[in-house]
Amino acid sequence: MRPHVELIQAADLCWHDAELIKADGRAKQRNLSYDEEDGSASTSVVFDTAWHRPAGFHNADVEWYVKKGAVKIGDRVLGPGGYFRAPKGLCVPAFSVAAGTEVLLFREYGDWGFSVSSSNQAGFVSRGGNTASTEPGEITIVDTERMEWLPNLYEGDTQRFLKLKILYHDPATPEDNNTGFVTIMCWAPPGWSDNRMVHHPVFEEAYCLDGAMDYNFGSIAEGTYFFRPAKVKHGHFVAAEEKGYTGIFRLDGALINWITVNERVITEGTAINYDPETQGSVLAGIPVRSRTVGNWNLDGQ
Repeated sequence: MRPHVELIQAADLCWHDAELIKADGRAKQRNLSYDEEDGSASTSVVFDTAWHRPAGFHNADVEWYVKKGAVKIGDRVLGPGGYFRAPKGLCVPAFSVAAGTEVLLFREYGDWGFSVSSSNQAGFVSRGGNTASTEPGEITIVDTERMEWLPNLYEGDTQRFLKLKILYHDPATPEDNNTGFVTIMCWAPPGWSDNRMVHHPVFEEAYCLDGAMDYNFGSIAEGTYFFRPAKVKHGHFVAAEEKGYTGIFRLDGALINWITVNERVITEGTAINYDPETQGSVLAGIPVRSRTVGNWNLDGQ
């Protein structure tokens, strides 16, 4: 499983050769989070040169979000804000990427493997299955710049000012227990706030595209990322006054908000070999954090 990552700034991370095989051209990636058990990963990729890969099959469900530059998929050209998703087992068209292009690349339940083929081979099907449902899948391509912001579908009242763009929603069937993957963009208007704590029955990850937000784990700015496993409480959100906050979110199921109010954290016990006045207590389960975000402030806890 992936570790709890909250928060990291992508610029703090080192570069690796991009896990994009069977292609011509050079690219590098930063690993935002990585599942060493099944190969799932969330990465930020920069293409140093023009890059091309022929048609073929991914070993995993794959999503691309274009931050900068241009990506050509078959006859379709995606600029900034372009989004592409292909399920495992589906033959995808040839890819061409302009030098200097930057993308967010997400993989689910599979490694970086890729098989070149212009048509289906034995063992592959023409319509790949989705990650979490039994429904067949097809290629998804959207231009988020042309999409309208929609009202928040997941909760009214307190969060009614949030706006969403739904990039992908896995059509989970009842027997799948509503575990279909969801990819959305979310916008919080300047000064938006919610003083509740929430947690979800599914994982939630997000990358900040623009603006900023403060909450219990720290301050989110452009390029900040988190991967939060299910049932981790988070909250007391305040969006930046100037731009608000815009991010791309991924979840492995329906976004259900479980609400906590009047919350408190109590850590009690008897100190054995340290001075509780000067050393304090360290809470268990502290997530991965990068240096730009800053150290945890645990004084007095």
